[in-house]
Amino acid sequence: MSLARLSMCAERINRRYTDYSLLDAGCRSMELKPLLSGCRKYFGTDLIPTEGVLKCNLEERLPFDDNTFDLVTALDVLEHLNNPHGALQELFRVARKSVLISLPNMYYIQFRWNFLFGQGLSGKYRFRAQPILDRHRWVLSYNEALAFIYENSKKHSVEHEMILPIRGRTKVVLGPVEKWLGATWPDLFAYGVLFEITLDKSP
Repeated sequence: MSLARLSMCAERINRRYTDYSLLDAGCRSMELKPLLSGCRKYFGTDLIPTEGVLKCNLEERLPFDDNTFDLVTALDVLEHLNNPHGALQELFRVARKSVLISLPNMYYIQFRWNFLFGQGLSGKYRFRAQPILDRHRWVLSYNEALAFIYENSKKHSVEHEMILPIRGRTKVVLGPVEKWLGATWPDLFAYGVLFEITLDKSP
């Protein structure tokens, strides 16, 4: 499923932008980077640094000046934070043109099914014996994700699209059905949602 949000985000960026700088906040191991075709400068950050990735805590003020990057992405990141509202405003601050956000729908039918049969929603919610850094803080629905982004982006222009599962041989049959189900009952059949917030930085 992670490939769905990555490929959707990259396709949107490649279609709309060329010769841009990009901050990939919470980038893990920079899976988005090779999918970008017109990126002039890519900068990745994560709470847990790896080679080429700067350590950065999104709960704090970002170590960048205002309007440093043309684009900023945070894909399945905000649900990991205690203060996603403040983090979103920080992403807006350091971006010049646009911020792309993806959020999971934890009400998705597969997660409900897993929970019903005692498997837990996902590994990100396990109550582990030892403390961990990488965990979800919120169990959010599709409609809650929409409300969060639109309410906290009122100055800007927002577009969104559903994230649906990537299918192989069955996509010809299941694809149209899943699109219809997702449009009709998104809290149940949309895996997540991708937003592009085009910034209005006029005073």
